[in-house]
Amino acid sequence: MTVRNCLACNRSIKGRTDKKFCDDSCRNNYNNQLNRDATPLVRNINNILRKNRRILVDLLEGCEKPVKVIDKQKLLEEGFRFDYFTERYTNEKAEEYYYCYDYGYRKLEGEKYMAVKDTRKKSMPKKSIQPL
Repeated sequence: MTVRNCLACNRSIKGRTDKKFCDDSCRNNYNNQLNRDATPLVRNINNILRKNRRILVDLLEGCEKPVKVIDKQKLLEEGFRFDYFTERYTNEKAEEYYYCYDYGYRKLEGEKYMAVKDTRKKSMPKKSIQPL
């Protein structure tokens, strides 16, 4: 019988032969360490995108319609970053929308913006399962 050690803490492991970690904590710590240093840029960008989305969600909270007009200055005061978005969409009227996941905005005249909830129907790609 071979002795296996936890990849995170190096303690001996008991149990299944394919077990790599002694518990969930070690598994989480190992994977967090593995991904921590490799992706600070991605993490920072995702934090900005999530903050932008959170600001838009807060603006639209309690509104009857998924649309609200807001001043650019108010968005900036909240920490909104206009240079970060997940999608740019142009509708049939050539109006350009910028989305942070499922919430977005559109520039109006002057210093006004329209915050919107994405109501477009998006279809998720279907996964095909091939028989063996």
